[in-house]
This record gives sequence, structure tokens and C-alpha cells, in this order.
Amino acid sequence: MSREVATKLVDFVLNTSYEDIPSDVVAMTKALTLKTVAGMIAGSATPAGQKMAKLILAHQSTPDAGVVGSGFKTSLWESVFLNSFFSHAHELEDLRFIEGPSWDITVVPLLLSLAEAKGLSGRTLTEALVVGLEAHARTCMFSPHHLGITLFPGAVGPALAAARALGLDEKQTASAIGLALSTSPLSFVNFGTDAHYLESALQAFQGIVAAEAAQQGMTGNPDLAQYLSSVIGEDRVDPPKMTEGLGQRWMIREFSIKKYPCCWILHRHIDCVVELFETHGLSYEDVDVIEDHITPYDEFCDRPLPKTIGDLQFSFQHVLAAAMLGRDVRLEDMTIEAINAPRFQEARRRVKLIQSPQLDQQTGVAPAQVTIRTKNGAEFSAVRTYPVGSHDSPLTTAEIVALYNKFTQGVLKDHHIQETSQAILSLELLPDVRHLMDTLVFGTKG
Repeated sequence: MSREVATKLVDFVLNTSYEDIPSDVVAMTKALTLKTVAGMIAGSATPAGQKMAKLILAHQSTPDAGVVGSGFKTSLWESVFLNSFFSHAHELEDLRFIEGPSWDITVVPLLLSLAEAKGLSGRTLTEALVVGLEAHARTCMFSPHHLGITLFPGAVGPALAAARALGLDEKQTASAIGLALSTSPLSFVNFGTDAHYLESALQAFQGIVAAEAAQQGMTGNPDLAQYLSSVIGEDRVDPPKMTEGLGQRWMIREFSIKKYPCCWILHRHIDCVVELFETHGLSYEDVDVIEDHITPYDEFCDRPLPKTIGDLQFSFQHVLAAAMLGRDVRLEDMTIEAINAPRFQEARRRVKLIQSPQLDQQTGVAPAQVTIRTKNGAEFSAVRTYPVGSHDSPLTTAEIVALYNKFTQGVLKDHHIQETSQAILSLELLPDVRHLMDTLVFGTKG
């Protein structure tokens, strides 16, 4: 019984064709790809990204696939690893935050590197993206938060995506699941550090290793249901749920797109501040204090005195300060200079967190409750359950393109920004993705 889950997943991954995929799912997949590429480009310019790129360059590996935003090629495995690392380094990953979390930053970078190395068409890549993202969401749907980790097991979806792109058979694809099971989990203790990006990049890395190992005849036990039950807890896992409605209910539709380069938990709080500023015509000078209600779960983002870029990305005080100052949270707000900038230091002191244990303790479920008190005694409040960009409040294609432009500006040349966004949004029409990848790798301003 327990192996039926793997059997159904393998059948779905190998036998779903482009014609089987609803048009809105294709559109959502391309939107996620566009946004992931934006994160890769932005992440290539971060201090953490540049340090990791320096490590990879020192290996002088065979130039099989490109490193986005960096102007060089390396081995396929290293390209997958580094592109995935970049995609997370600015906290721009898009995610499905229902049940256990899943995301796009391991599947998309892996497949882009693999498609370049193998010369795949845009249609073949699109099919692999869809089935890979869907399989990833379904295999990560049981929360391991009680173990102090999140997003688990992270390499199975990337491995299945690679298996589809490589054209593996049923036996090989099943083995790829087993070879991908025991991967690096995402630990809460690493939130706000470079290890947070390393952990996700290792999941993409294991995905490509598992698929290519299976292609060479290596074996693995695909009993995903038994594995999850034994690690997470039998009472916390419902194996048939992973394949319920497979090919009919598309979990890709439930992904949310991040607008801000910071932890997802913070987004609906930022939206409340931006909404209040815009609705009531407020300026930073008007604000006496911002009161923000949080749950005990949210405490890992209570960082009033940030010391690192990672702290900035996980700080209620900093992101709300940025929202007050600029009605947005931008890449330039997440820099070393921003840590000690007087304007940010002063603005952070205007943010007061209020513990509200009565709010729902589930991850990302409790609504944001924000009140702005002004210096003249006025009071304005907002409540938001879902951030703008979530599956309940989706962005338009034009808004996603605007995010792409925003996050790639300064790294890609201006004409390449428009060229690559148009190519990604018509991905299934590309006869070969190598030109697109060459532009993303070598079309930088540097």
C-alpha cells in the first residue's frame, strides 16, 4: 500500500504531457520561473552569493552550464547548486504555505541549468517545470515544524523534475525518489544566516545527483510514505493525500509570489503599513509608533538590533521601518550599510511588537494586526490575513513583470531585462533555451 504513492507520482511525472496541463497552470509556472530568475539575478550580487561563486570558480570545472548573473560556466552539478543558492540569497523565493511549505527555488534553477546543458526545448522544460513543481508541493505537504525544521523532504521534487527532463524510465525515476529522500532539512536555527541558503541549495544539488545516479543504474527505495511516517510521525502523515486529485487539483495554483526580499511571515505586516500610508496619506514624519501584534511563533523575526543582512531579512522592526520610509521594502534596504544607517536605526525604534498569544499559532496563519499612532493623536489600523501576492490575493502578470524589472535592474543590462522576461513568458515556444541562459549568464552590466 505505502509504495502506491511513489507509483502514482512516477506515472504522473513521466506521462503528463503539455496538452494535459491547464493553460492557467502553464501561466503560473512561467510566472514562478520569471520570479525565480529575478531572485537568481539579484542573489548573484549579494555578498553571500559572491562568496559562494568564488568557491565554485576556484574548482575550475568543465563549463557545462551557466551561473546566472555571474558571467561564467561550470559543471552541471555546480551550476545547479550555485543558481539555487542565488535564488534564495535575497529571500525572494516563492512558496506554497499551505500544510507543509514548498517553493520554486530548487526546481526552477535545477531545470534551467539542466535544460542548458542538454539543449532542451522550451516546451520540454515547461513540462518538467510543471510536473516537478507539482510533485514538490505534494511531497512536502506534511509539516515537520515540531522537529524544528521546515520544508521536508526537499530533494524529491527536484529529483523528479530532473528525471522527467532527462527522460528516465519508471524504474529509474522510482530509484531517484529513494536517492533523494535523506537530504538536508531546513532548520529554524539557521534562519537569518547564510546556512539557510546553503540548505536549500543542497536540496537542489541532491535532486540532480539523485536523477543522474538513477540514470546510471543506482537504486533507491521509493517508499516515500514509509519514510515520511517514520521521520515526521505516523499520526502526522496521510500518504494517500499526496496523490489525491493528482492531475486534477493543481497545487501550483496555490503558490504565492513574494514582493519583498524578506521572510514570508513579514509580508502581510508590510502590506498593512503600506496600505495605511497610502490610504490615509501618511508620511514618515507623521508616525509616533507602529504597534504590530505577533504570536510566540513569530519571535524568530523579533530582531530590533540587527547585526547582519540575514537579521535584516528576518526583522519585523527593520522591514516595517523600510515600509515607513519608502512604502516598500527593496533590495537596497537589505545591505550592510542599512544595518547602522541612522535613518533606519531611528525608524526601527518606532516599531513596537505586542505579543498576542490568542492569535492562531499555526505558521503564517494568524492575521497581521497593525496600528499606526501619529504624533497628533490619530490612530489608524489594518488587519490582513493574506499578503498581496498570495494565492488569495494574486498579482497580475504585469505586476510580476514589474517585480522582475525591479529585482534584475542593476545587474542585467536594460535591454536584456525586457528580452529575457519576454522569453520566459513565452517559454514553451522556444526551440532551445540556451540563448536565454546565455543572456542571463553573460548579459550583465559588469
